[in-house]
Amino acid sequence: MTPRVSICIPTYNSSQYLTEAIESALAQEVTDYELVICDNASADATLEICQRYEDPRVRYVHFNELVGQASNWNRCLDLAVGEFVVLLHADDVLKPAFLRRALEVLDKNPDVGLVHCSVEHIDQSGAPLQVQKLYDEDRIDSGEALFKRLVLDGCVVNPAGVIVRRTAYDAVGRFTEEIVWGVDWHMWMRIGLHSQVAYLADALALYRQHPQSGTSGVMATARNATDEMWMLDDIFSESSREPRTAALYEEGKRRAAHRTWCFAEELCRLGLQSSARAQIRQTIRILPSMLFSGRVWTLWFATYLGYGWFERAHSCKKHLVRRQAAVNLSGNQR
Repeated sequence: MTPRVSICIPTYNSSQYLTEAIESALAQEVTDYELVICDNASADATLEICQRYEDPRVRYVHFNELVGQASNWNRCLDLAVGEFVVLLHADDVLKPAFLRRALEVLDKNPDVGLVHCSVEHIDQSGAPLQVQKLYDEDRIDSGEALFKRLVLDGCVVNPAGVIVRRTAYDAVGRFTEEIVWGVDWHMWMRIGLHSQVAYLADALALYRQHPQSGTSGVMATARNATDEMWMLDDIFSESSREPRTAALYEEGKRRAAHRTWCFAEELCRLGLQSSARAQIRQTIRILPSMLFSGRVWTLWFATYLGYGWFERAHSCKKHLVRRQAAVNLSGNQR
């Protein structure tokens, strides 16, 4: 009998976290699912861990060819047979109620193609860090509403707590293999253009932050910025460039430039000055008008003089602005 849900764990050399991910899948309150572990040529203890499980719902598939992350996610889609698909990263965790709560929504709302939830961030040892919450209540939105938020606010859908109706994946196609940053973000946008989406306000998944997550390499080269612009260009090339969508595209570019600049500032603060300069260059490429922004040049100089110099310059500017405001107010009161 075909399972209703396919929980797929794409994994590559993540044996230190894999057991916890598998156990969280097997602890679901709903039991009508398969668990597919898609091993991307791991060279660690992944095989030994998976061989411990004799549960008939567990299916371990090992691939000898190492491919990119998106390609392995697409392998998961190829292997999944369920009506609904969960991509559970090998370092993340599902809480026991996740499937039950998500299926309740999907069964009552056939137009909903994707359900996501609040997510608790944890560190590499499992200690809680923060809760990522989009709304304070459960809700169903038009896909267009989520699409707009994804364009303007970044990837507000955390992949740790997402389930997708298989027909939604079939309608929009596979994960893109053209980029490495924002592959899931790009997919959620495409699904948002196709179907309604639902949100569960309870934190029903755990997202692990750790140094091996791969983000550091992307940030060092500013690949995040080039991939984000590829994503926007690709998404908007598929929709008509009527004034409404053209305006959203331009605002999306402006927000992307701002996010890139924020990455630059954080990298500068951390002392990663070469990476910060790469982010600044991409900021200007995305939005050339930023070339005339004083804060961009102040941060550029700070990548040579130290972040403390940027803080002092920024503090001095705020002091001068407040002082000028006080002078203007005094003049107006005479």
